[in-house]
Amino acid sequence: MNTDVPADKLVRGVVTFRDTSGNVLASFENQLQYDWAKIASQCIGFGNRAYRISGMYVEYENVTTPSDVVSVPAYVRADGTSYYSGLSSSGVRDYLRLPLASLPKPGVSAGLTGYFGVDPAVGNTLDFYAITSGTAGVTGKAFTVAVNSKICGVGLIATPSWTDLTQDLLFARAYVPTGNQLVVPAGSQIAITWTTSFL
Repeated sequence: MNTDVPADKLVRGVVTFRDTSGNVLASFENQLQYDWAKIASQCIGFGNRAYRISGMYVEYENVTTPSDVVSVPAYVRADGTSYYSGLSSSGVRDYLRLPLASLPKPGVSAGLTGYFGVDPAVGNTLDFYAITSGTAGVTGKAFTVAVNSKICGVGLIATPSWTDLTQDLLFARAYVPTGNQLVVPAGSQIAITWTTSFL
């Protein structure tokens, strides 16, 4: 077995936040969760499209002032979606459950065009897109500039049943560096690109 690359680095992801003008607001790496194996085995082994990546979680906290820093919780690869459902007991933290805004866009990592060619339909990367929306999170807390809703984390999910969030599986999870956390802008939303590389 080739041990040049640790197994947990064979699938990697980078999350990028942009404003409506396309300016990059933050960019950071994700952690791959163990749920990804459930997703991959269903999709690869059985061709089960119900387990494809189809949404994102956007975690936020309503802070007193926009300059307040949101704490990042400790988390490990074995954690699934129970953390998010547990936010119902928080007085200030909640999450959005967003469908992807479009089908994933395939691509090729730099340096691998010699193997994959330039046809993006057969590459080794996928860009997943979502856009924040709505005025309240899954557990009912306001998501608006009026209450300083500060985005602090994201999750990439498979949704075997969109109407039953208890079936959600967490492919990857990530937190915004504290210096780049941002309050949802007035009259606007945040565009999220999650680029996942399969090596």
